[in-house]
Amino acid sequence: MAFPSKTSAYGVWKLGEISSYTSQTYYNWPTDIIEINMWGAGGAGGTVGGWSLAAAGGAGGAASAILKYPTQAITYYVVVGRGGLINQMEYFDGGGGRAARAGLNGADNRYGGGGGGYSGLFNSSTLSQNTALLIAGGGGGGGSSTNGYSAGAGGAGGGLTGSDGITFISGYNGKGGTQTAAGVNASCDSPQDTNGFQGALIGGSSLYDSYGGAGGGGYWGGSAGGYSAAGVMGGGGGGSGYLNRNQFLYSTLYSGSGTTAGNSSNLLRETFGNGGAIATNGRNGYVYFKYKGAPRASGGSISQIGENTYHIFTSSGNITFNPTV
Repeated sequence: MAFPSKTSAYGVWKLGEISSYTSQTYYNWPTDIIEINMWGAGGAGGTVGGWSLAAAGGAGGAASAILKYPTQAITYYVVVGRGGLINQMEYFDGGGGRAARAGLNGADNRYGGGGGGYSGLFNSSTLSQNTALLIAGGGGGGGSSTNGYSAGAGGAGGGLTGSDGITFISGYNGKGGTQTAAGVNASCDSPQDTNGFQGALIGGSSLYDSYGGAGGGGYWGGSAGGYSAAGVMGGGGGGSGYLNRNQFLYSTLYSGSGTTAGNSSNLLRETFGNGGAIATNGRNGYVYFKYKGAPRASGGSISQIGENTYHIFTSSGNITFNPTV
């Protein structure tokens, strides 16, 4: 999906051509502009376990922004979401972007996929909604079902809103996070003694003895899928994205679709952010920064392609822009 052109004091920026290896043609593209692109991680696919069918995990969302190169040295904190794991039991916090675990019952976790973690940019090492500048939501984990029913796929990450997981029985699917709240708990026919823990920057775990796919991480996380005695363990909901418009000259969010990450036409993405197929882990998130000219910042893996410098993050870290370099 191409950026629209934008008129500013710099003239017309041909933003539709700034996001690939092969496109090096710019019109009045200044050297004091930074392009940022990020993708949340994909959720893992469900596994059959003792049932008959399983479904894929949801893809991560994406976010893009244009930032004016700072006039003073500044450090940003980058989180790269960890792809959900099949039958995931642990949380990945901090650098992992907090993909949710697939079940709270440690004795039996044969079915649900883990949720993908969000990717994000923060202005402080204390990661919170208050310090978030840009977030791409993670995808929900896939669920499973009995023979003869459609299995429950995980919902894709946002975007402003994460997608709900899928089930053929209404209410048992995990719900996507929004701009104001985490996804609400799915219905579940097994006894419950806790909530799924979904909230700010974290996706939900499936509830006790419910085994559904976990929720994706995000500005607000998605909830996990629930169990129906009619034969379904629902897919998890995707996490929401976020952008602080006051920090950027231009910014936009993209929702994932099925197992394909948002902003999928960007050639640098490769397959990062895609949801996992059945019994397959989700793909990790991805973040890169790009500006014209020689390197003037530190952080990530630094490459020069033509007249442009790229700082590429496949794991969490920091980037410091220093105009005096």
